[in-house]
Amino acid sequence: YYTDPAILPNSCLAPLWLAPYYAFKIVPGDLGTKGGLRTDARARVLRPDGSVIPGLYAAGNASAAVMGHSYAGAGSTIGPAMTFGYIAALDIAAGAGA
Repeated sequence: YYTDPAILPNSCLAPLWLAPYYAFKIVPGDLGTKGGLRTDARARVLRPDGSVIPGLYAAGNASAAVMGHSYAGAGSTIGPAMTFGYIAALDIAAGAGA
């Protein structure tokens, strides 16, 4: 499926020669946090009224999913987890000197 469309035949696809064949239904689904802690752009956890809880950060599956109620595919939560972990660390370090 994922290959250069200019190269034929597609090296990722091949005919099925030997029966029996089996199939199952695949449907879109969600995987990831359905709730979690709401955060701002600096990974700081928010109260229900939207105000920041000082000193509390969340990233990854501990926080509400940045993709909302969808899941882009395997591993798609890793990038946001690393990014918001990094952002939280920068925010904590900036506050340490204050």
